[in-house]
Amino acid sequence: MGRAAQRLGMAQPPLSQSIARLEKELGVRLFDRANRRLALTRAGAAFLDEARTSVLHADAAFALARAAEHGAAGEVRIGFVSAALYEHLPRRLARLRQMLPGVQPKLLELSTNEQLEALAEGTIDIGFAHPPFGTGGRLDVSELPAEASVAVLPDDGATGGVSLAQVAAFGLILFPATQGPVLHARIMDSFTSAGITVRIVQEATRALTMLSLVSAGLGAALLPKSIQRLTFEGVRYAEIMDVTLPTLSLAMIARRTPQPPVVRRVWQLFFEG
Repeated sequence: MGRAAQRLGMAQPPLSQSIARLEKELGVRLFDRANRRLALTRAGAAFLDEARTSVLHADAAFALARAAEHGAAGEVRIGFVSAALYEHLPRRLARLRQMLPGVQPKLLELSTNEQLEALAEGTIDIGFAHPPFGTGGRLDVSELPAEASVAVLPDDGATGGVSLAQVAAFGLILFPATQGPVLHARIMDSFTSAGITVRIVQEATRALTMLSLVSAGLGAALLPKSIQRLTFEGVRYAEIMDVTLPTLSLAMIARRTPQPPVVRRVWQLFFEG
């Protein structure tokens, strides 16, 4: 008992009294005291294992709380459009896992307008969305490199590039204008400027839905070039040879109001790429 008190940096009598109070509270003897020796009872041995586990859990909880205070732990809710999935978001999530393993990302696939609403309501912390959008000074915006568009066509066994007229001949599968009005208008203007009439045969809000519809032969789509990382049966990717379509812009966004430390750290980590 004396050696234990010494390790704890306290006098022996208070330690003995603390153990006696604990035994009284538990209603069991933790030690057999005989011949000036102490030995754990069966109850004491069982209690010891659980006590050690409790201490470990308490230490872990203290460490987690300290990490959260400094932005190294906690949950961050991230909204994203489909275009972020092929390059920008996976690379940043891998870096997040490496640099801040205590941070848990919660991912939500949302349109640009849905992300703006979610940021305003505080239901997401960071978004990956298609600009432009009116920030009104309420958002921090970090532009990411824009991507060229690629045509996604039903797989007819052909290879090489296609003309914009060939894309139009299939009919266009496009996102609704309400999902991204500026980009939608720019795409449609590209056909009009080239003197090509195009019909929107189907609207879809997700890239995988578009790929499925193209695979079924319902039309053609225009998607970011990085979509080619996905192998999807029944479709082929082709560059548009005769017209330069608007690039597909992507931006990282977050509320400008004070953010929790963990959101600030993740934003900085994502900003650095």
